[in-house]
Amino acid sequence: MQLIRRSHLDRRRHRRLATFLGALCVPFLLVLASPGASAAAPVSLPADEVPHPSSPMEWWYFTGHLQGTDAFGGHHEYGFEETIIRLDALGTAPTATAYDGQLAISDITRGTFKQNMSMFSLQPDVIPSGGGFNNTVGTIHMDGKNGVNHLSGGFADLSYSSINLTLSQSTPTALHGNAGIIPYGPFGQSAYYSQTNLKAKGTLFDHGLLVNVTGIAWQDHQWGQFAPGTGGWDWYSIQLSNNTQYMLYFIKDANQQIVQTVGTLVHADGSTTNLDPTAISETPLGTWTSPHTGHVFDQKWKVNLPGGSLTITPQLADQELYVPVVANSTTGSYWEGSSSVTGTIDGQAVTGQSYVELTPTFAMFTKGFIFDAIKQALGL
Repeated sequence: MQLIRRSHLDRRRHRRLATFLGALCVPFLLVLASPGASAAAPVSLPADEVPHPSSPMEWWYFTGHLQGTDAFGGHHEYGFEETIIRLDALGTAPTATAYDGQLAISDITRGTFKQNMSMFSLQPDVIPSGGGFNNTVGTIHMDGKNGVNHLSGGFADLSYSSINLTLSQSTPTALHGNAGIIPYGPFGQSAYYSQTNLKAKGTLFDHGLLVNVTGIAWQDHQWGQFAPGTGGWDWYSIQLSNNTQYMLYFIKDANQQIVQTVGTLVHADGSTTNLDPTAISETPLGTWTSPHTGHVFDQKWKVNLPGGSLTITPQLADQELYVPVVANSTTGSYWEGSSSVTGTIDGQAVTGQSYVELTPTFAMFTKGFIFDAIKQALGL
């Protein structure tokens, strides 16, 4: 069932659950199975688009770049992130699973960033027959199958009251690593695929003004029996003007040293090439200190790739997602930002767009700790 505010007790329990899950339900805080979990099976689609009750945590993660014109002829440019994360913290999936919905709009035209990562529910897993996914948390909804996806969401303050998008890809889905299984540094391994060239079309209500939008988007879906460890990562989705895409994952240990590099080149026809980890590197070119959490995040990067290099520049500095818990305190922070790309690949100048995710170092949690804390949050 969904957590709804029907009484003082319900509201109190909801706040406790939101506070606790806010510390956990971000893309980089993973719930664990026991150490030495068995190897993951190769990814099969569309069957593996569904929730995986055997996985203690997974996420469906959409980012993208939109442009549009309003009724008065005004031009608008946006980045967006819409994410749903499932967490089997109680060991009761698929009957009752904790879900976290996150929504962010980078309004490039206004120069502002709006985010909400505090939408939570406890509900059954929805496992569509024949594959695909159909997930709803609060005002966020997403469904999809075989490269056709629908997203909707909005903010209660009506700043961006409604976003409705259809995202479609005609080329094959990219399976990263070995048939969709990647090494994950201190966290073991992960099942992982992406739709890297989604054509976006829909509407967005911007402060009461209807904007018809088009653009390009990206979907990630990850799950697995993650191993215990401490670390973090830098992640890049890169969509270039030559109609190729790159996924780059720099996975770090507890000392923020890169211990695993995973890269995929997606060609124009959708075929993929696994990149040699030794031929990929990143160099931060600046930093930004968050006024919300005090975290210091790298800003602007040079990435070296086989055949060339790219410079990736945030379109806004402040694109940090976080959960305000109490005054002057935050938890569950990470940076996820719309960025522009310039560079040279195989002797040809290229431009493009990117989303970049930066996670501070985090430690894994045991299932016992999560079970006890969730029970306390729910007042059970």
